[in-house]
Amino acid sequence: MNKEGTALLFLELIAGILIVLAFIHFFWTKKQENYKGSLILQHLHTSQELKKTLAMGLFLRFLPAEKQPASRPLWLKDEVTLETFAANLLERTKGGTAWVVNDADGMGINIEHQTKEGLYLGKINGNHHEIGYDQIALIHSNIIKKRAAGGYVITAGTFAPNAINYAKGLNIELIDGMALADLWLASLKKAEKEMNSIMPQLT
Repeated sequence: MNKEGTALLFLELIAGILIVLAFIHFFWTKKQENYKGSLILQHLHTSQELKKTLAMGLFLRFLPAEKQPASRPLWLKDEVTLETFAANLLERTKGGTAWVVNDADGMGINIEHQTKEGLYLGKINGNHHEIGYDQIALIHSNIIKKRAAGGYVITAGTFAPNAINYAKGLNIELIDGMALADLWLASLKKAEKEMNSIMPQLT
């Protein structure tokens, strides 16, 4: 075999090795991406299950006394109301100052939340599994009357489809049990960051 034939054979050998390496790299990368994708899906599923469990716990915790099971655990018997719990979460996660309002006039406002964007009114409902559009209409009329920037309707349960449709375009945030669990987790994460930021100062 002459020199040209040897060189050509060598180049073909190198090209073959490169093709094999590229083939191996492709499948290895694909395997890694599939593994990462599987981990992400598993994390999302676990996260959703966690939120469902938290939402169910919040719903049971904040049921009215007359609807609470007689044999409920002692740690469920506390003085924290859904109104206080929600006001704290709004303040921790959205900023501003939130406070519980005594609904003596029966207008259905349980929380006022002062933010940089203005005043937001909150309607809390822990009595029903599913909230209808009438609760949205009630908070909307109060927003107009008080010229508030917007509002919230908060429940540890869920919202009926007609409530969700009614709230569109009204600047009223519907916070159901799952969203409430999200706010809770966000507040805990923020508290953890604050603790981590001050830890060096304590050492």
